[in-house]
Amino acid sequence: MKRMSLLVAAIFALTAAPALAAEPAMRIHLLGTGGPEMTADRAGYATLIEVPDDLLLFDAGRGVLDQIYRQRINPKRVTRIFLTHLHSDHIAGLPDLWMTPWFLLGRTAPLEVWGPPGTAAMIAGMRAMYGHDVAHRVNAFNPASAIEVTVHEVAPGRVYAQGGVTVTAFAVAHADGDPAFGYRIERAGHAAVLSGDTTATPMLDAAAKGADLIVQNVIAFSPRLSAMPEMQGVLAKLTTPEQAAKLFAGSKPKLAIFSHIVKKELPGTTGDETVLARVRAAGYAGPLAMGHDREIVEIGDTVRLLPAPSIDDLRELDSKSADF
Repeated sequence: MKRMSLLVAAIFALTAAPALAAEPAMRIHLLGTGGPEMTADRAGYATLIEVPDDLLLFDAGRGVLDQIYRQRINPKRVTRIFLTHLHSDHIAGLPDLWMTPWFLLGRTAPLEVWGPPGTAAMIAGMRAMYGHDVAHRVNAFNPASAIEVTVHEVAPGRVYAQGGVTVTAFAVAHADGDPAFGYRIERAGHAAVLSGDTTATPMLDAAAKGADLIVQNVIAFSPRLSAMPEMQGVLAKLTTPEQAAKLFAGSKPKLAIFSHIVKKELPGTTGDETVLARVRAAGYAGPLAMGHDREIVEIGDTVRLLPAPSIDDLRELDSKSADF
């Protein structure tokens, strides 16, 4: 009940939308808001940007295929994928998204993947791992062309521009995850910034200026773990609540929301509240939320945080002809 109350409060605090609101410039689906930890309510990190006639997926953590489906989006429509870095928890769901919508749901378009140097080698390894499927599932109904993958290894700067949508990559600092990038997505005068995995860095500060929305990683440990020498390197490669507070205060987004939430020994709603309290104590008083799986943020004249869609009457996608 606490979580729902906080969510409802956030929705009403962030928007005073008229009865006939304009179509938003972007919808941001928080498909998975977790890190590598095992939690009951957070899938692996993945964020889907929905604009008219385009779907852009940023990272593909575990469970991404199912999370797309639960949003009532046919996964065969998701063919443009941007990777922040190549840590396993950001690519674990990629093979499933590559293979299953092809042979099961009838995807006819190849994938296009943007990612850091090393992405092409990773994709080649994925293809080798699934070599049996590649060799034996191809037939008259499953074209080989649709399991091709075009790879763009990115550098800082604009990496995508189509249909009025631009994606700009910026370098971040993630220690053993480097090279790593965040992304700024812009459309119709609005902007969303995805930090990716990073500690505080001037590159993120610059990219976040003027953004409507910041989807920000966060890390927080219990006092016991925070004092352990072996955990210092982990704390140093992600963003603490105090660092996030400074970022948000400087960039002044219409909404800052946490995703890729790493809370060790700070479980559940109590842990969430601990993270938010630390941000507030560090001096940030603006719009702020803890992200939860499958929530949607709409960006337009206002920014609206919406609850996860119901799956009560969710239709099964079990063949090439099935759809919503």
